Formats: sequence, C-alpha cells, structure tokens
Amino acid sequence: MSEVHVAMMNLLWPRSGIARQWFYDYWSGAHTQISSRLPGIHQYFEHHLDPDLGEGMPGIDAWTQSDTNGFFGDAEITFANERDLMEFAANLNPLMQDEQNVFDKTVSYQAPGGFTRSLKDETLNQSPNGNLGDQLKFMIYVQSADGISREDWRNAFIKRFAQPLRESEHISKVRYRLVNFYDNDAVTLLAPNVSNFEAPENQFDGCLEVVFPDAMARHRFVGTSQHGQSRAALAELTRGVTCHRAIRTFTVYNHGEITLAGLRTPQMAAQIEALGARNQVGEENYRLMLGEHTFFPRYHP
Repeated sequence: MSEVHVAMMNLLWPRSGIARQWFYDYWSGAHTQISSRLPGIHQYFEHHLDPDLGEGMPGIDAWTQSDTNGFFGDAEITFANERDLMEFAANLNPLMQDEQNVFDKTVSYQAPGGFTRSLKDETLNQSPNGNLGDQLKFMIYVQSADGISREDWRNAFIKRFAQPLRESEHISKVRYRLVNFYDNDAVTLLAPNVSNFEAPENQFDGCLEVVFPDAMARHRFVGTSQHGQSRAALAELTRGVTCHRAIRTFTVYNHGEITLAGLRTPQMAAQIEALGARNQVGEENYRLMLGEHTFFPRYHP
C-alpha cells in the first residue's frame, strides 16, 4: 500500500534578476513560512537543485539530455487523502500572492499514490534540514519514450529501472514519483506574474530520487550489474532526461506534523539544533509559536 493519496512535483524557476542563493534562501525562508501554515499537508520536502552537479550521476552519458532545464527547485508535497488536498488548494491564495517575489515559473505535476513510493530508504535522517553531508542525492527527471502507453511505461520504468537500483548495496534510497499529464487548460491556481505553462513536448513523466551514502559508494556502483541495467533501461525507456543533484533538502512537514524547520524556518532550526537548545523544541514553545499574537503592528510602506 502507498503511504500517500497523491504527491506533487512542483518544479520551480527562479525569478529573473535575482541571484540563485537569494532564490534558495527566500524560498526556504519567507515563502516557506506561508506554505508551512497551510492545512492538509502530509509531507513537504524542499529540494534545492543543481544541474551541473547532476552530471555526476553514473550512467548519464548514455541518456538523451532533455531541453527542459532552467528549474532549480522541486517542492515535493504529499497528501494523505483527497479531502486534505482540496483543503490545501482552497487556502492557497497567500502563497500564490507571494510566488511572484521569487518565481518566474512553476509547474505543478501530480503523481497518484500508487505511483509514488520509496522502494528503499536506508538514509539516517528521514527529515533532513539542509546540507546532506556525505550523501549524494540525484533527482532524475524523465520524459517517456514515444509509442508506449503511460501505464505500460510506468510499469516498465519501475520494473526495469527503479527496482534494479533498489537491489544495489551501494545505494541507500530509491524513490519514484510517476506523474500524470500536465493539462495547461486545467490549471486554476494561478499566481500573478508567474507562468504556469509547460508545452506538452517539454513535460516530464516522472522523477526518480537516488541517494548514494557517499562518493565512494557512487564509484563502487559503476560497473555493477545494476549500473548496466539502469543505463540500458533508461536509454530505451526515455526520449529525454534531466538530472540534478539536490544540494540541500529541507523537511517542512512529515507524517502530518510540522517540523521545527517548518515552524521556525530551516535556518533558525539549524541554529537551535547546533546549540542543543532543548527548550526551543518543548511543548510550551511549540504552543507559543503556533498561537495567535494579541497585537501585531501592520506594515505600511
């Protein structure tokens, strides 16, 4: 059984004219403080992506590169049921109003629960907050080959690409999100001054997350039978691939509960954890932070 009803794959293009680090910092800071207050979320992982480092994924030389690059973020949000998804969508206006501050374009794909799954997860921290240490996390975004139905392609992708990687002793995590077709005409959650259009020929059909525990494990993976199988399978099953490395992952929600990073921003959560400030994570402080203030001076520009 899948642990979620649906998973979003929200790909994010930085606003023109702002530095990449500003994009990362605003998204994980100010923007996240809005999204983390929205109802209905089961899990929320923010993946900060780097396409250049993505070229370090073993086997990438055998895959046809897609022309759909330009995004540097993946907001992975899951929902436990349809009711929670609808409640989230009904309360999105504050987030939509803020998107124009940091994004030029967002494309929000949905992966049904049956096609969202972690086949393997031996990572030490399932709610990471920031840098991933020695781990190398690759996000492989794929476009399905022509002439095959979506159902047949999904089954082949799981069986021939994802499952062999799960069997590798050198890989600590394998997770897939195989998404539905993105219908531009059906998009209703529109942010001002932000594009939500993606041409059908540029759309992705899924993403596979692959984590190596360290650089040595990645090197040991090369030349194994699983490496050979994955190279051949993806070359045959796709017409285009974009591979990024996640340089940071922030966990805002997990299993329906807000994390310290979601409550206080990832940056502040890192300070609290580094100093071991146990009082900051106590029940009394959580109630204080989640409560309403009796007075807040309005900002007037």
